[in-house]
Amino acid sequence: MSIIFQSQCINELLDRTKRFAKSSAAILITGETGTGKELLARAIHEFSNRSKNPYLQVNCAALSEQLIESELFGHETGAFTGATQARQGRLEVVENGTLFLDEIGELPIGTQAKLLRVLEEREYQRVGSNQTLSVNARIVAATNRLLDQEVRERRFREDLLHRINVLCLDIPPLRERRDDIPPLVTHFLKRFQSEGECQVLRVSSSVMRQLCEHDWPGNVRELRNTVLKSCVLAQGPEITAVEFPTLTERASFEDELPASFLKLPLEEIERRVILMRLSQNQGNKAAAAETLGVTSRTLRNKMDRYRKLGYVA
Repeated sequence: MSIIFQSQCINELLDRTKRFAKSSAAILITGETGTGKELLARAIHEFSNRSKNPYLQVNCAALSEQLIESELFGHETGAFTGATQARQGRLEVVENGTLFLDEIGELPIGTQAKLLRVLEEREYQRVGSNQTLSVNARIVAATNRLLDQEVRERRFREDLLHRINVLCLDIPPLRERRDDIPPLVTHFLKRFQSEGECQVLRVSSSVMRQLCEHDWPGNVRELRNTVLKSCVLAQGPEITAVEFPTLTERASFEDELPASFLKLPLEEIERRVILMRLSQNQGNKAAAAETLGVTSRTLRNKMDRYRKLGYVA
């Protein structure tokens, strides 16, 4: 595990993580995209008495409903087209260990009901099977979405939210813990050196000042990518203002949006921003989703909803 920090808020977060890890209860990790939810999930596993057992991760946004169920629960031969042989699911493989469900807010409603059974009854069935299997895996979930709002809009089961949110760890965004930026930059430089990406040893004081003053909407992931880009451009052992991509060139939220937006309801602002991002990316949904900090599935769901309401063609 490598959580790099020097801020008090992360120190307190890790203290809570160690206490929570001793319990077998489900844990929900919340926080913006790029804050390090996967690292914290692995820390929970390493701090727990399950640390010598398997740790597996499933990205709920990356698979279709049929595939996510097969991935989690396994399937029998002939359960669906292409199922030429039986397969163990992650719940079976990770027995006595920890299963991390990343982006759980993207889990289809039908699969949510089956996961609820796992949490309540500690049992499940493979796809295409009537045999009930028991499970003893620790469930850790993560999301960058507001699940309370998803419940209100009937995209997430309220009973499942109560089951996965027994214990909650919220990771603050990087802009709220700027003390962590210098040690993170140093860590990334050493990592890129060891991986042969660059020979840069340090950043100049002026560049470090810019890094610490920036708000980092993409959080630690954005910081890492920015440092890597600067390392590639650097022509010496130090990143200077010459190679550094100027952060001040980024438009602020207020600069990007007309003042009239501030008078609109939040949902309408969201819709207009989404349409604006799609336009800026020539209709490329994957690219627009990346700039918005959401998954492609989330963007598709929102666009489908706008079409039903007659907002878009």
